[in-house]
Amino acid sequence: MKRLIILSLVVFLFASLSMEAKKRHFVSSYFYTELSPYGTWVEIDYGVVVWRPTVMRMGWAPYRMGSWVWTYDGWYWDSYESFGYITYHYGRWYYDDYYGWLWYPDYEWAPAWVEWRYDDDYIGWAPLHPYATFSINLGIFFTTAYYTPYNHWQYVNYGNFCDPYVYNYYVEDQYKYRIHSNTKYRTNYSYNDGRVQNRGVDVKHVRTRSGQDIRERDLVRVRDSKEINRNGYANRNEIRTLDVSKDQLARTEDRKMNIKQDKRKTSVDLSKVQVGERNRITTSSRDNGSVDKITKRNDVNNVQKDKNVDRTGQVNNQQKKNVDQRKETVTNKNQQVDRNQNMVKQNTQTQRTEVKKDNRNQNTVKQNTQTQRTEVKKDNRNQNTVKQNTQTQRTEVKKDNSNQNVKREVNNNREVTRNNDQQKNTNVTRDKKVEDNKKEEDSKTKNRR
Repeated sequence: MKRLIILSLVVFLFASLSMEAKKRHFVSSYFYTELSPYGTWVEIDYGVVVWRPTVMRMGWAPYRMGSWVWTYDGWYWDSYESFGYITYHYGRWYYDDYYGWLWYPDYEWAPAWVEWRYDDDYIGWAPLHPYATFSINLGIFFTTAYYTPYNHWQYVNYGNFCDPYVYNYYVEDQYKYRIHSNTKYRTNYSYNDGRVQNRGVDVKHVRTRSGQDIRERDLVRVRDSKEINRNGYANRNEIRTLDVSKDQLARTEDRKMNIKQDKRKTSVDLSKVQVGERNRITTSSRDNGSVDKITKRNDVNNVQKDKNVDRTGQVNNQQKKNVDQRKETVTNKNQQVDRNQNMVKQNTQTQRTEVKKDNRNQNTVKQNTQTQRTEVKKDNRNQNTVKQNTQTQRTEVKKDNSNQNVKREVNNNREVTRNNDQQKNTNVTRDKKVEDNKKEEDSKTKNRR
């Protein structure tokens, strides 16, 4: 009997581990088939499979090659890349120092999964990281504090924001930090008519700052990727987007998938990542507590079944112990669920506090910048005053030199006059002497005669 019980426990544990492994290794067959021609699937940790695009040239980043279109669901990223119809409307992006840009699959469609920054002159966006989770009640909330580096953002002037060739107008990397520090942070996600909407920066503000009449364009939703026309992006009048049902995304095939296994782990804290969880696909409610509620309900049902079996007298003492253990497990799970919910609330509050601090720091930076500008203006005024004083001094020196030259000329003229007078006096004296001598000679000559 003991051997039978031990054997049953071993079989149960083996089946549980197999089911858990299968659950953790879950990869959507649809995503795998659609994206395999354009990149590589990599298992970066046990059961965590991500996609890495082949086009990883210098300077490449998500949400660069395409254009922004205003639709009923908000700001839609119309990608010009062959894989963009999936990776920019499902999942998250993260830049790993070893792998580069990695795409984390998720099964909720959106016009674009990005975060925004803006001021009166520039508007910018960056891919949402895997710590960003969508909830019907909260919109976007973060499971941990993470700030996207400024060089992962794309900034343009408002006038070029809706340009079909917006990638020609991105601010260069060496100027991004100065713009980034002066902008406000914003995410504006909501849920309406059964799908996520990304309102981002208010379209009225964009119209005012750009001076353009940005019209709303219709989205045509298709179920087959072959119906998406990827040619002539700049001249298309119709925007088609792939919106696959969650049932189709949840399907898996038994065929072997070519997934590269790498021993090097990513820098993402996978314990904080909630996107891509299989149990988020089949839940009708997408808020953070829905999964926990379903788990609670299933556990309670199991306990109730055990109670009914116990009442009919069809269980033995060992099964009663199992019932008690299950009760304890359910209680522990419920406590853990409550803790997780409290942790999420605390993280959300912490995130909001940090955002407020960030806004305060930005205001402080703006005030410091204005103070610096005022000081620079004062410095420029002082420099202009110094220049004027220097010019005045130079003018006075020139005048002084001119006066000295005049005095020198006057003195020279006086000296010349003196010399001339002396010369004249000398000549007169000589002439008198000559005349006197002549008179004496004449007198002598007369006397002689």
